[in-house]
Amino acid sequence: MRNDLPRFRKVKRRYAASIVHSALSGPQGSALLQLLEFDDGHFRAVFDSSYFQLVEGKDGPSKSQWNSLKKRLKRRDRSLFIFRQYGRIDCRDQGTTPSADTRLYIDFGFLWD
Repeated sequence: MRNDLPRFRKVKRRYAASIVHSALSGPQGSALLQLLEFDDGHFRAVFDSSYFQLVEGKDGPSKSQWNSLKKRLKRRDRSLFIFRQYGRIDCRDQGTTPSADTRLYIDFGFLWD
């Protein structure tokens, strides 16, 4: 599966952080919790599920909400490549507090021009 991905342009971590931080910011502040950098040049943004306003009875964001986040990221840098796979990380078994049970992630990289 990894072989189907494009090669990513190396960017400074600070630049990637500024892009995702601004996209994940709202009235409550930024939902970004962690930014992971991988050897192939892509990043994983781990963020609090409070970024999305969840519909009552739903345990996660809708596809439409994810698509809105993707568009918001792309508006900040058109060379952004966003992975198809995104979702939830269950943190309960990692010793975190009960309020931090669910974190979400989205992976992205910067394409060559």
